[in-house]
Amino acid sequence: MHKKQAPSMDKVEAVVHQILGGTVLGIERETQGVSTYVYRIETGKETLYLRILPEHEKSFAAEVLVHNLLLQKGVRVPEVVYFANCDESLGMSVMLVREIPGTHAGENLTREEYDAVLMDAGRQIALANQVPVDGYGWIQRGKHDEGTVLRGEHSKIKDVITEFLEPDLSFLSEGILPANEASRIRSILESGAPLMGRHEARLVHGDFDDPHIFQQHGAFTGIIDFGEIQGSSPLYDLGHFKIHDGQRYLGYPALAEGYREVAALSAEDQLEIDLWALWVGLRRLGIIGRRHPGAYLNHLRQAVRKELECIGSKL
Repeated sequence: MHKKQAPSMDKVEAVVHQILGGTVLGIERETQGVSTYVYRIETGKETLYLRILPEHEKSFAAEVLVHNLLLQKGVRVPEVVYFANCDESLGMSVMLVREIPGTHAGENLTREEYDAVLMDAGRQIALANQVPVDGYGWIQRGKHDEGTVLRGEHSKIKDVITEFLEPDLSFLSEGILPANEASRIRSILESGAPLMGRHEARLVHGDFDDPHIFQQHGAFTGIIDFGEIQGSSPLYDLGHFKIHDGQRYLGYPALAEGYREVAALSAEDQLEIDLWALWVGLRRLGIIGRRHPGAYLNHLRQAVRKELECIGSKL
């Protein structure tokens, strides 16, 4: 997919001053932006973040809609203060949001504080997962989408589940996973697909884990970064968190406890969450394994094996 280079700071400053006038004290490029170019803006009264979408013919319209829908439901997400489908001077879509204060949940918390933050996050993601989506998979972000309906790329969730299944299993069985584990994963996901596909499409964060759950002084402050929004099962985000859990504390039990206060979780739901955790782990292994090995790959490999044991005990 064609991506434009990051604009010069002069152009970014011109856009910011056009939006905010003379209230800007400082603008700094943030290094964590991967799918978007991100700039931290200090006004003296508040901190804002300008996001620039580098993908050609893509727009923040759907993401702006998500932020607004979630705020209406009481979910703490960044408030959008400005949006342009395509800024004339940059030739790219831009979105300006207010800061969610604090830092992510994996930093500087006691175990008790972490559990309390995760319970709040569970309640919040349960509300987010109630938002309906028309279709499954990545939310469409074209410049010509009207930004009033959330649409996934596929009409059937089975297409999402199976799209990369065989290529990933074939690649991973060449050295990252033993062939017998790859075969077992295939069998489990094939038999579990009906359970994973029993829901109407709902909004999912798509990358829900500690770095995107914010807290300040041990109190939950919000959820950030909706750059990977999808239409999926409402239990997808719990599965995504579960496969990434344990990099600091084990937070999934507290997260699920908070989720259950908003939406009940049956035994079938728990099994489906495990299936999504396994699926997410496999997909991430397929992506990371093709790029570079490291601690994240090792964590995923161990987590996938743990999920295989967990699912095996329930079947």
